[in-house]
Amino acid sequence: MASSQRNPQSKDDWKAHLDAALSDSLRAVSDRITRVPAVQEWLRTASMEAAAGLGGVSGVQGEMQGYMRMRNALEDRFPELLAAVDELTEGCGHVDLHWRPMNPNFSRVEVAFDQDIQVDLFVRLAGLAPEDARAALNTVVEALPDGAPFPNRPHTVTGLVAYDGTALGVRVHEHVAEEGQGRMHTVTLLPDSGDALEKLSGPEAVERLLQELSPADDASPS
Repeated sequence: MASSQRNPQSKDDWKAHLDAALSDSLRAVSDRITRVPAVQEWLRTASMEAAAGLGGVSGVQGEMQGYMRMRNALEDRFPELLAAVDELTEGCGHVDLHWRPMNPNFSRVEVAFDQDIQVDLFVRLAGLAPEDARAALNTVVEALPDGAPFPNRPHTVTGLVAYDGTALGVRVHEHVAEEGQGRMHTVTLLPDSGDALEKLSGPEAVERLLQELSPADDASPS
């Protein structure tokens, strides 16, 4: 088992390798993918080849050509990784590249989401009960930076919470409580369409999260 974790090959190997890291941080997911020896070897070769293949094309056009060449090569080389990420993220995420043509040794493979927000972690909602939503929110809260936030400068972390292929941005702000006594959290929900739902308390966020992620047929009438 240790060998398959160090060098995952099948879709199930990749799922086992990445699953826990998704709800930790997407940076941790990128580290887990990029540190796999087969991926490291491919990145070194493909990055150099893509940079060399730019020829006389420079600037943004050249970088885009190199990026697309590497993306296609990645999909051909690691289809099991792509399938694993698709399943783990319930179709909401995909494998992407952070290619650095001027410094190809620092290129990375990562998991990305087609969202207009910067996502720090991904959480699957286990069900549509209040305790499931509370557990998802707590997972996002646990990803907040350590240490106390400065006054008027709250700590912030943004998770993407998904259920049955539907995803919702959940941003948690950690503030210093009034008179500096402890800390308090507020939640902002970030639907794909529509205005953000801001400054929600924990119970309010649980209720609205379930409303937003419930299938339309199951939604309660307003």
